[in-house]
Amino acid sequence: MLVAVLALLALGAALIAGAFAAARSTTRATRSVRAAVVAHAAARRALARTMSSWSAADDSLGIGGFTTRAFSESAAIAVDSASIRVRVHRLSASLYVVAAEASVPAARVPLARRRVRVLLERAPTIDTTSVQPLRPISRWSGADLY
Repeated sequence: MLVAVLALLALGAALIAGAFAAARSTTRATRSVRAAVVAHAAARRALARTMSSWSAADDSLGIGGFTTRAFSESAAIAVDSASIRVRVHRLSASLYVVAAEASVPAARVPLARRRVRVLLERAPTIDTTSVQPLRPISRWSGADLY
């Protein structure tokens, strides 16, 4: 009888340890997936922000030249904060690549990092008084780099 009780106690301890390990790994996986989603969204927002706030300094880059911008996004939860770096690179007279890299969280070791880039084209202007808008090239409009 004592052996049976000890065997049941050992089995119960093994089940509790297994349940704890499973819960801990599920929590880690959930945190990593959440960080990946936040990083991807932050990188895409950074691309949109860069395209919407396009400046004359970006247009005046020489061919092969680039500019880098860095900023951070805070969140109500510190784990959801993001550190973002955007690079605008001029490829030719009418082509630009905008690449954004987001790391989540911003203050600690990153749980997730996402890179997103888009190829933009500015149609050549015939009249110097009107500036053609930037538009993504449809056949290679964006790429997610993990």
